[in-house]
Amino acid sequence: MPPRSRFWNALIVLARWICAGVLLYAAGRQIFAELRKLQNTTHRLDLLWLLLAAVFYAAALVCFAAYWRQVALDMAGRPGWLEALRAYFASQLGKYIPGKAWVVLIRCALSDTKATAASVIVASTFYETLVMMATGSLLATAVLLSTGIARPIMLMLSVALSAGLLVAALPPVFSRLTAWTTRAFQKARVVPITAVTYPTWLKGFRYCIPGWIAAGLSLLAVAASLGISIFSFVGFLLCCGSMALSVVSGFMVLIVPAGLGVREWVLMETLGPSVGKGNAVLVAVLARITQVSLELLVAGGLYFLGKRRAEND
Repeated sequence: MPPRSRFWNALIVLARWICAGVLLYAAGRQIFAELRKLQNTTHRLDLLWLLLAAVFYAAALVCFAAYWRQVALDMAGRPGWLEALRAYFASQLGKYIPGKAWVVLIRCALSDTKATAASVIVASTFYETLVMMATGSLLATAVLLSTGIARPIMLMLSVALSAGLLVAALPPVFSRLTAWTTRAFQKARVVPITAVTYPTWLKGFRYCIPGWIAAGLSLLAVAASLGISIFSFVGFLLCCGSMALSVVSGFMVLIVPAGLGVREWVLMETLGPSVGKGNAVLVAVLARITQVSLELLVAGGLYFLGKRRAEND
């Protein structure tokens, strides 16, 4: 191998390790910051409920990852199941760095760009995120309207998010946005992207609504692990809607890593009337710790599993 090629390969490997280090530092820092908030609590922690919360959260991410893979397939990509799961879970760590752009970069880095063009990975990532947030805000709106528990400002927020995101996710609108953003790259001979269709849009409800339900069950289990009971149909609905609205709201604030502070405020406002604001904050903090820990564990496991499989092939 020529010296120049060895140099560039070594530089790429170094960049990957630096990237991994930054992500681990950012995620770890958030875990310890949230743990400090729990120091003065008198609640006893039930680890079985917390484990169940992690399982439900993992199920939610699998639903969203499955939809991202489906969008990529509909755009003429060919991502495999393990490849999609590995890239999706690892990309979740990118949200702990301000700007959210790391999510896209990580998915491109961990996907086979020979089977799925980088332009398809980028476009499918944006579309999956749009539809995921649109279905989440729509679910939150339905829940807040049906329960009538949360403050009016939360309902106004969910309605505004639902309207904007649903319109942006419509195939004709998204196709125009894609065409506008790719004009600057035409000289670079970017691989054409197959336009999304209404069947792809409708599939988002089939994949993402179960994902948000699993995320709501995760929040319910986190509350139970602290001895805070929300075991009723209204409580279940409220957890689903609160989790969806908190995640979507946090994502919309681009400069804040992983919606830090935004998620907690939304959960405090939506769950507070039922369990008290103090308990709502505890649930939000513990949910954050559970989610970050799960993402680190699963992303690491899938990364090394994929690497070992590639070496065997």
